[in-house]
Amino acid sequence: MAELTKRQDVPPELGEVVDQLPSALRMVEDPKTPVQDRAVLAESVRQLTVTLRLIEQPGTSPKERAALLSVVRPLTSSLRIIEKTPPGQRTAYAACARQLTVTLRLIEDPRTSPKERAALLSVVRPLTSSLRIIEKTPPGQRTAYAASVTQLTVTLRLIENPRTSPEQREELTRAVQPLTRTLAKIENPKTPAEERQELTETVRPQSEELADATRKIVGTPAPG
Repeated sequence: MAELTKRQDVPPELGEVVDQLPSALRMVEDPKTPVQDRAVLAESVRQLTVTLRLIEQPGTSPKERAALLSVVRPLTSSLRIIEKTPPGQRTAYAACARQLTVTLRLIEDPRTSPKERAALLSVVRPLTSSLRIIEKTPPGQRTAYAASVTQLTVTLRLIENPRTSPEQREELTRAVQPLTRTLAKIENPKTPAEERQELTETVRPQSEELADATRKIVGTPAPG
């Protein structure tokens, strides 16, 4: 990681990721960081470092590189949010970072089928939108988006679970779509302010609907 952060020729698409690594590592080394957060951060930094190397390898295809970057970016966002959030309020973002770290490994794994990879990325997309919106939203106005992060994290974990059948995985990806569309519209700078406000008010209900859908599809998810 030290070599990565000292480089002057980092590709533009990796710049924000490389810039975030030292901050995350400082939190890992800070004795004031709760042990559970430290473990999540350390594993995320380790995985990001491995992934950045893989992205830069000449043998990595453009399609593979794009898939990896699509997970690297929200993981980086989650680390930034954790850094700026008091320890007692980090639970949703730490769980998200932990799950995205697992997703990154699965995206890299050649044994992951194209259908499984597509299912994972279908949930990563709205997570990316939600995390980006949170970064631009004052702390007191993040509740609905934090709820969406929590539920999307649960859904991602269920899709990753080897006990989830291909049919259930397909149902989960369909269940995510309404929230995906809403978050994409909110994030779109062309969306009028009034419409964005109306859409914001639907985020929590849609997150609750997704929670209901996941329970119907796979039963009550285990905590953690």
